[in-house]
Amino acid sequence: MKKKSIVLLIIASILVVTTGCITVNLGSTSEKETSKIEKKTTDEKNNSSEKEENKSNKNDNSKITIVIDPGHSSTGTSGNEPVSPNSSTTKLKDGLGATGEFTNIPEHKTNMSVALLLKEDLISRGYNVVLTKESVSESKSNIERAEVGNKNNANLVVRIHADSCEDKSVNGASIHVPAKNEYTSSFYDVSKSYGTKIINIYTKEVNIKNRGVIERNDLTGFNWSKVPVVLVEMGYLSNKEDDNFVSNTKNHPKIAKAIADGIDKCFE
Repeated sequence: MKKKSIVLLIIASILVVTTGCITVNLGSTSEKETSKIEKKTTDEKNNSSEKEENKSNKNDNSKITIVIDPGHSSTGTSGNEPVSPNSSTTKLKDGLGATGEFTNIPEHKTNMSVALLLKEDLISRGYNVVLTKESVSESKSNIERAEVGNKNNANLVVRIHADSCEDKSVNGASIHVPAKNEYTSSFYDVSKSYGTKIINIYTKEVNIKNRGVIERNDLTGFNWSKVPVVLVEMGYLSNKEDDNFVSNTKNHPKIAKAIADGIDKCFE
């Protein structure tokens, strides 16, 4: 009888110890599962917050209006117009632009191609975008182009162009901004600031020489503007390397993205 009691006591002890281990192991597993669930929940919250932040940024961009002006046209507009209000100095309303010395591709075609891609890129980033025109055959005077920016109360007008020079060794990109005068004084500082940011990012991303910011008193599109405005000279069509890069449609998405990245920098 005594031996039987001892055996029963030993079996009971084993069961307690075994059950205890099982309990501890179950508790450890439960803690791991709980930790996984908590981590997953935290990750989901972070992802949700990031999405909301991106959505918020997109909404903010929707309050920003960018007017894109593809320079020149395939037809041109005869006649001249005043360089500035009440000025006796006049310039051609709309010229045909330059032509690639080596590709033989007209500037107006390249300008429009980049402008359309830039529009798509900016819209995808949430901006409100307006084109001054949507066809290479559509000709508008520089005053008419400026009026598009004015009527839309644009936060920035970006004029798309390519440069040319008799000296074929001259290369690189520049950005033209209004010089400070009686017509541009209210938006001179911001135009120069935006222009600096855009050209720095553009030249870095497309790996082209940075010729800097150039102030202009003689551009009709600047003097008739009432809003911030810049003119991007993407490269020299008179230079073989620049012409082959700028005129090649395969490079236009990269060019458009670089300009869009510069615009993003302006409105951070």
